[in-house]
Amino acid sequence: MKKIIAILLAMVMLLGLCACAKTEEPATTPAPAADNTPQETAAPETEAPAVDQTTFEELLEAGKKNGNKLTIYSTHSVAVSAVEAFANKFGIDINMVEGTQIGDNNQITQVATEVSSGVSGADVIFIQDGARTVSELVDEGYVYNWYNQEILDAVGADCEPLLVWDYCNKVFIYSTDYVANGEISNIWYATDPQYAGTVQMKNPEKEGVNMNFLVMLTSDENAAKMADAYKAYYGTDIVLDSDCPNAGYQWIKMMYQNGAVLGDSDGDIAKAIGNPEQESDTKWSALITLNKYIKNRKDSTKNPGNYTLDYVKEMDPVAGFIYPIYGLITKNADNPELAKAFLVWLFTEEGWVGDGTTTQRDGSVYKGMSGRMGDYSGNQSLAVTEGDLPVTEWKKILIQEDPIYAAAHRADVEDFIKLIK
Repeated sequence: MKKIIAILLAMVMLLGLCACAKTEEPATTPAPAADNTPQETAAPETEAPAVDQTTFEELLEAGKKNGNKLTIYSTHSVAVSAVEAFANKFGIDINMVEGTQIGDNNQITQVATEVSSGVSGADVIFIQDGARTVSELVDEGYVYNWYNQEILDAVGADCEPLLVWDYCNKVFIYSTDYVANGEISNIWYATDPQYAGTVQMKNPEKEGVNMNFLVMLTSDENAAKMADAYKAYYGTDIVLDSDCPNAGYQWIKMMYQNGAVLGDSDGDIAKAIGNPEQESDTKWSALITLNKYIKNRKDSTKNPGNYTLDYVKEMDPVAGFIYPIYGLITKNADNPELAKAFLVWLFTEEGWVGDGTTTQRDGSVYKGMSGRMGDYSGNQSLAVTEGDLPVTEWKKILIQEDPIYAAAHRADVEDFIKLIK
């Protein structure tokens, strides 16, 4: 038995030696000599993509060769007038230019449907509600942000993350018949029982920019300011409810539960608050667009002596909010060159307020934003209407919409509001 085991062991050893003989030794190289010279660490690649250097003239010429056709969708009526003036100004067949005023909700649905289906639609869109624009159009690849060197020189930082064509602002207004000048000076007044049921705003669930304002209140930076303002108003440190992550959420909850009146139209809200014939001496106030305030105040040329209104110039920590209307190119644009040329022209003075001679489709002279308070070009070098503040000053006292933050956190705030109502 011992002999058998010995023979078997010998055979195993012989097979192992054969296998080793067939296995190639890995190639070896001498280790390099030690180099004690200090080595520079290569900087990571951080260079931004090159800005499009195509000029307005080149884009215009290419767009004309591509058939003159240009279609826009816009939440703002002035962009519709502007595309007609652009066509007349530069010899484009006006019959091949189409501008349609269409609200955010319908515009998002229509653009998403057209682009995903490959159906011809808008070449360029002008749209507010940055949160939904990011999540439902940009992230899905239906539209994209574009600017060339000329726009960058004019607009600067507001080219990103989405190109700002127009800024609009919303401010707190009040009835001068029943609210004293300076009485409203802290945003927490909207949560005070003495103003219960008197504070109005357009329904955030129906107007995205209002919802985005509420979302922006919940950012860490703004919530910290809200907490400080609470202490300034109520005299004590804020104590958060268990369902409120920060002071921004707490303000939203208390504002809603203090009987906030949610309307459908800024203009109608302004008229309701400022109507001097109302029987009640209620301390009405509201958060509405400055433009609608201007149109409905008592010295308005449209409604002289009719509505007694003023707006809050100073409020702790913010006097309202400012939001952009973005200009974006669609993925399936039929004439992207002409659309881009139109964008470039909009940031010039004649694109913003006209040149005094260029007409629209109906023959009237294009005036753009001239004479309008509450609209501000992304090109902040352009003058604002007399009596208004430049957008740089408004940004100091208003919350600015961040479309990326709003897109990331809007669902959270929407869900929160559904629970507290």
